[in-house]
Amino acid sequence: MSPFCPKLAGLCAVAALAAPVALADPGSKAPLARVSVAECSRGPQALDRSAQFRGVMRQVAGTDTMWMRFALQERQGGGIFEMVRAPGLNVWRKSMSGVKRFVHTQEVLALAEGSEYRARVRFRWYGPGGELVREAARRSGTCSQAGELANLRVAKIGAHPTPASPGVFTYAVQVINRGGATAPGANVGLAVDGAGVDTVTVGSLEPDEERVALLNGPACIDSVRAEVDPAGTVTESSESDNVLSSRCPLKP
Repeated sequence: MSPFCPKLAGLCAVAALAAPVALADPGSKAPLARVSVAECSRGPQALDRSAQFRGVMRQVAGTDTMWMRFALQERQGGGIFEMVRAPGLNVWRKSMSGVKRFVHTQEVLALAEGSEYRARVRFRWYGPGGELVREAARRSGTCSQAGELANLRVAKIGAHPTPASPGVFTYAVQVINRGGATAPGANVGLAVDGAGVDTVTVGSLEPDEERVALLNGPACIDSVRAEVDPAGTVTESSESDNVLSSRCPLKP
């Protein structure tokens, strides 16, 4: 999609880079609704400075369609966050009927240098007759246009049997901070053959520092998936490398 920003006189929001989609049911352990910073880009030109905010919601009992609406908040200097307007924001995005998980990514272009931005998303669940079943609101982390950002990455997954516990494997997940700023402590989640099995927290990571998170799970038959910061609590320059999937068997 080619964004249209009249004369770049101000912020410009464009619809999802990937259209709202239906994905497989992630299970009851997934958050009911959340929004995170998917990308945070900086640069000397207005169109170099952008943010992508990703909203995710899952079906609740009695739901036919799911809706979400993005609003943008800006903080300048040491001030407070204030709502700002941009074309393409504050529009209700609607899922297809009957999907179990609804994802929408909203991009905002031409961000101001030195400011911080976050998204506030309203979520609504509607029944077959159009009745409102449930509603919620969530805020994302921030996309800062001043200074460096962290960038957490899952680089490798290894596994070996646990001698003291027959049938249990220890999975070693290598996490690296490829960004230019310190990453605070974050969770690392593990799924084996499609089922979430364990979550641990890794401490803060300096730029280019790496750490191995040890998680427990059953023997892997088909595939294993590891994700760092699944809730999107760490503001990063990119979240595209937060997940790694590997086929089985795995090497230690």
